[in-house]
Amino acid sequence: MTQLRNKVSVLACLLLIFQTAIAQQTKPKDDQAIKLKSELVELRAVVTDKKGQIVDNLAKEDFEILENNKPQTVSFFSIERTRAAAARMASDKKLNVETPKPAASAPPARTIVLFVDTLHLVPSSLIRVKRVLRQFVDEQITDDDLVAIVVTTGTLGALQQFMKDRKMLRYAIDKIALFNRGSSLFTPYLAAQVTNNNDQATQVAIQILVAEEGYISLSQESAREYAHARARQIISQEAYFRKAALITLKAVCDRLADMPGQRMIAMLSDGFTVMEDGGGADNDAVRAVTGRASRSGVVIYTLDAKGLEVSAEFKASTPGGLAGSLSFSAYMAQSQTDQQQILRTLAADTGGEAFLNRNDLDLPLQKVLDNNSVYYALAYYPADEGDRKKFRNVTIRVKDHPEYKVRAQKGYIPAEESKTVANLTPRQKLIETMHAPLPATAIAVDSAASYFESSVDASQVSLQVHFDGRALQYKEQSSERLLNCEVLGIVYDASGNAAGNFSDMIRATLTSEQMEQGKQNGYRYDKRMELKPGLYQIRVGVRDTEGQLSGTTFCWVEVPDLSKGRIAMSSIFLGKEQSKDSEQKSGPRIIPGRASFKSGEMAFYRFVAYNIATPEGALMKVEILRGEESVYQTDWQPFSSRLIRQDQKGMEAGGQLALVLDPGIYELRVTVKDAKSKKTAHQTISFEVERGGM
Repeated sequence: MTQLRNKVSVLACLLLIFQTAIAQQTKPKDDQAIKLKSELVELRAVVTDKKGQIVDNLAKEDFEILENNKPQTVSFFSIERTRAAAARMASDKKLNVETPKPAASAPPARTIVLFVDTLHLVPSSLIRVKRVLRQFVDEQITDDDLVAIVVTTGTLGALQQFMKDRKMLRYAIDKIALFNRGSSLFTPYLAAQVTNNNDQATQVAIQILVAEEGYISLSQESAREYAHARARQIISQEAYFRKAALITLKAVCDRLADMPGQRMIAMLSDGFTVMEDGGGADNDAVRAVTGRASRSGVVIYTLDAKGLEVSAEFKASTPGGLAGSLSFSAYMAQSQTDQQQILRTLAADTGGEAFLNRNDLDLPLQKVLDNNSVYYALAYYPADEGDRKKFRNVTIRVKDHPEYKVRAQKGYIPAEESKTVANLTPRQKLIETMHAPLPATAIAVDSAASYFESSVDASQVSLQVHFDGRALQYKEQSSERLLNCEVLGIVYDASGNAAGNFSDMIRATLTSEQMEQGKQNGYRYDKRMELKPGLYQIRVGVRDTEGQLSGTTFCWVEVPDLSKGRIAMSSIFLGKEQSKDSEQKSGPRIIPGRASFKSGEMAFYRFVAYNIATPEGALMKVEILRGEESVYQTDWQPFSSRLIRQDQKGMEAGGQLALVLDPGIYELRVTVKDAKSKKTAHQTISFEVERGGM
């Protein structure tokens, strides 16, 4: 049988489901609502009375618009209602009006993006977010709504599209994963105060380093230097994460500009800082997002995914030496306020609302829909004066009703003049598409990067790319078909600098049977990469050289610094037992990405532990979690009892688990600790359990 080059193999994976998502999504028609065209500034406003009830009986002459405090003439005006709102109004007026179900081709009244900021979510927050989103999709969206789910770490492939199919939306929610950044009480806000030479903040930071890292210093001066170095590192990494999240959010606003109906973003995040080295604030990136949202007619609602939190000093996980410190308590409270400020700003400046310090996130999401069931679309032509790069403040008021509250965009930055784009080669176009914050999905592409070191090679990261076979063009050659694809990759470090790249041409001659199998199951591309310790984002593009279609994806991976001697773990790899007729007899088959098992099936897991002196000197524990509930847990057991092999780099361990579990999404967590120092390392991997066969 003909083999594909570059380790590309036909893979039975979820790409068939991705294709179903593409086929079932609703492609919007030309925008029939208000948007920015030329010099026309277009706004959407929701008006409520002092009781919070929507006011839906206003006319054009009731409104006044001010730009930089100068009155503007309202050129266009309309009242927009969802079908449900129209039905309620008819009911209130005791009219016997039946609200027809919208035709499949009818444009939606609302276009909604559920923006999950996975870069700034802790695991417990993600669990809460998934539960709330499932309930929102099942119970709250209507036939008037077109919905997309967007994440900031990795992509959801073809599922990151606008659609009405609740089943596919639920599948996209289950597929959301976050990058495990770890957690620390050395917050970005505290780090900013340290870099601003705040002595009190520096002392609190040193106490945290002693408690969390076991840091020991021989002098106060060296402790200060270490605290400042760690603070600069934290600020630098946080700036990278903030930039990634805001660029993606801005791109979503840009995409929404051409979508029909009321345009909304519900952003679920734990919040993040805008503080920079030296204590300043990076407000330009935030203003770029809110300005783009305003020009696109987008309202952003923000929801603090952490919910109502216990103060840091009262948490059981807070080291005892810190719990009684008033300075520590003050900085933790200020850190929480700092993280929430970005959520307040994004909502307030775009006419939305911030929902903070509450556990019932399902009610705010329902309120988002209720608040946008009736809105006013207004537009005006501003005077062409002033700096086109400066933000222009916009105020909307209802005449003679100072008690009315108007939620609308607070301003905009005039649109940049269009630039002439030079003719690009197909490869240049693919590279340009790879740099876009949101993935291209003409070809459904998914990727996963795993950390793993051994003495076999000098590489640290294994990259796996899955791409769909149905959208590809297979050139005919006699009785066979030719597969011709290009795979490009760019690796960026935590500072946003290019740390590597790769390019491979994938060519294969297939029989008709192989081609049909490839169309149905997709293809896999594997690559090992040598990367220095640090955090990386890997952007991948796949281009069909025959049909010129392309798809992009990106993923994250962190490579620990083993030279520091700290205990560390590779990624966890899950696998199934080989079938009896398999030609390979070398052990369990490793499944890339999220593994899927039948209920009752046996699963194998493997990982490598690093910087363990001896197998007898370490302990390990295995847990299976479903949401916040532990459904399986072992006691601490000798690491040596699970040892498989070892080399100069580390010690491989693993085991097997009978997955007698109900269908659903689970998380396998393995923790390793040094028996003497009690220092630990852990890794997690999610997997799916399907209903077992009869």
